[in-house]
Amino acid sequence: MKILVTSIVDLKKSQHNRPHQIVKYLCKSHTITFVSINDWWKGHQGDLNSYSRDFDNILDKVEYHYLTQKKVSPILQELFSSKKIFELLREDYDVHINYGTIFSGYPASKKLPTVYDIADDLSAMIRSSPQIPSCLRPIGGTVGDMMIRKNIQNSNKVTVTTDKLLQTYKIPNYKLEVIPNGVDSKSFRNLGITKEEIGIDGFIIGYVGVLREWVDLKTIFLALRELNDDIKMLVVGNEGNLEYNVKLAQKCGVSEKVLFTGMIPYSDVPKYISAMDICLIPFLKNDVSKNALPLKLFEYMACEKPVISTTLPAVKKTVGDMILYADNVKDFRDNISMLYMNDDLRYSLGIAGRKFVEMNYDWEKAIARFEKVLKSVVSN
Repeated sequence: MKILVTSIVDLKKSQHNRPHQIVKYLCKSHTITFVSINDWWKGHQGDLNSYSRDFDNILDKVEYHYLTQKKVSPILQELFSSKKIFELLREDYDVHINYGTIFSGYPASKKLPTVYDIADDLSAMIRSSPQIPSCLRPIGGTVGDMMIRKNIQNSNKVTVTTDKLLQTYKIPNYKLEVIPNGVDSKSFRNLGITKEEIGIDGFIIGYVGVLREWVDLKTIFLALRELNDDIKMLVVGNEGNLEYNVKLAQKCGVSEKVLFTGMIPYSDVPKYISAMDICLIPFLKNDVSKNALPLKLFEYMACEKPVISTTLPAVKKTVGDMILYADNVKDFRDNISMLYMNDDLRYSLGIAGRKFVEMNYDWEKAIARFEKVLKSVVSN
């Protein structure tokens, strides 16, 4: 198939997530033209070339376009995207994947068989986006709601990561396919003791991912103050509020116990997770996180690590009691302390988690299902 992808995610500058995996697997058998927002503002946050070095061979197989080379906000890029989209639509495509766009995928969805892939609560993200002036966020959210409904209406199929997103957007059953996030279980696995290699010792609790506005490290820092001195923290990631969190660790009096790595090559992430004794998903409870099923959950579990997460509905429904939950400083402190004292529990949770994701949440299986959806809309 010849596939056009419109995306709110910049594959070249964003941390690896769902669209990276979609492209990785589909480009093996199909021709892909990819057009995205230009996340130019992320260029100062780290060595992007190093971070994505192992994805370059995938991008070489993709015809890649930006909506613009101008340094303007993503909202403006989307609003004024029609010229670029109509230019691309001069070519013939078999199918269109709209990855979470509000405006840029709309013209293509009117001309091509379309699968609208929704991985997050887009309206909630607009209403809390730091890229939009606070006074305009409510209006932006309302417009976003309207355009999402139009995109759903124009699409042949709508794929979502969780049932919660189905409820949020009231997607007709005949259009719906639930295809959750997953993990490359061949790359993400327990690599053994890697602490010395990355320069850290002790009992390590850790977080991997973006440091955006929905990530709540303050709760962990406050819990860390009350834990055994042998317990230290590893924070892997850069995108978002890195400097704020470094200062926050100092303010909470735990900066000597927290190592911030900044951006690392994506291929090295399993090595850093392997250095952790407990992995964390500390999210604020808000409209963005309530529908979240983070990729890091499956990456942690694939590396045989016990996980403590904020009680997020989609996470709870997906993995149940295979992980632990915490919603405040005391919960995180008590659960970390319990796992610190119990080697057998950490081991059993880790082994069970690995088996679970291998059987149910491997990316190769998930994208095979996604490919079937694409073929079904083409054949109809």
